[in-house]
Amino acid sequence: MNEIDNKNSRKDFLFIIVFLFLILTVIIFNYITDPYYILRDTTIKGFNNVKTHKYSNRRTIIYSDIKLNRKNKDIAFTGNCLLSHYGSGLDNVAFFTIPVAKVEEVVKIIENIHKLSPDIKKIYWGLFYDDFRHDPEEVHDSLPDYGSDFFNFQDFINLFFSYNTTKFSLDTVKDSVKNKGKDFIYIYPYREIAKKKYDDDFNFESLEKLKYIKDFANKNNIELVIYYSPIHITKKVHLYEKGMWESNLELKRRIAQITPFYDYSLVNKYNTSPLDQNNFNFVDNIHPTNVYNNLIVNDLLSPNKEIGILLNTDNIEKYLTEDTAQLQDYMNINKDITEKIKNVKADDAEIKIRRKDAV
Repeated sequence: MNEIDNKNSRKDFLFIIVFLFLILTVIIFNYITDPYYILRDTTIKGFNNVKTHKYSNRRTIIYSDIKLNRKNKDIAFTGNCLLSHYGSGLDNVAFFTIPVAKVEEVVKIIENIHKLSPDIKKIYWGLFYDDFRHDPEEVHDSLPDYGSDFFNFQDFINLFFSYNTTKFSLDTVKDSVKNKGKDFIYIYPYREIAKKKYDDDFNFESLEKLKYIKDFANKNNIELVIYYSPIHITKKVHLYEKGMWESNLELKRRIAQITPFYDYSLVNKYNTSPLDQNNFNFVDNIHPTNVYNNLIVNDLLSPNKEIGILLNTDNIEKYLTEDTAQLQDYMNINKDITEKIKNVKADDAEIKIRRKDAV
């Protein structure tokens, strides 16, 4: 009888050891893979260099991200995910951005940046037209509860042991191995316009939230810098063809009435080059490449802006008139592109071109 009990005890012990080993393996695997790209800047070639899910599920982990990466930071970027750290090496700057961020969400994030990281006294908020629209097909998760300001058990699970994190880690390794350690870069000329229908009327209700957070920042000695995110001219053509251009202009007017802001969407040499194999500025209609991303980040941080234009109530009509005229000139000269955008289909979102310098 004792021998049977001993065998059962050994089996139970062995089961516990195996179970704990599997848990530890999953935790270490997710830590090393870092599918969200928030634990470290460096990657392992052929293992996790392709960050398939850099922004996936960011709402679930955003506060965990802030807790983990708030140390020695006094500047933060938030808002939509059009700008990121991309290994920029800016030690005092944090990037707490989420995909297709809506204004109400960013307001909550800024409030919690202040609670979680009171040393951050300057926040750059990147926004653009789509952030003021509400498309239920775009966002499938929601911001987590604030919780504790300490890194807690839920944060640990979110980052190292959740189903989504483990799945995203497996996807990251699979895609990195598939690319054989090569960082293939593709240009998607229609991805961020083929998915947008713009069938609903645009409203400006969310601007009240912008007023609120501006006052909140002032009361808490935070310098809030608003900038209009970089978008490729094809995105502007799409807004124009969908009858949304005037509401886009009106949105900028109303933002200027609340606060001056830097506009990175105005026609310039960076956002007018064709989205083809030679484009080094955009990967699609709204997302900049790492090269252009870092140019914009450094421009925003610099006291002397060379790319962004500061718009306020005194000069905004001048720049909006110029931007409209330049857009119309582009459409007249590039009639084939304009016609394609006018008739773009949802399937066109999958069209991609391998960038010339991809190795």
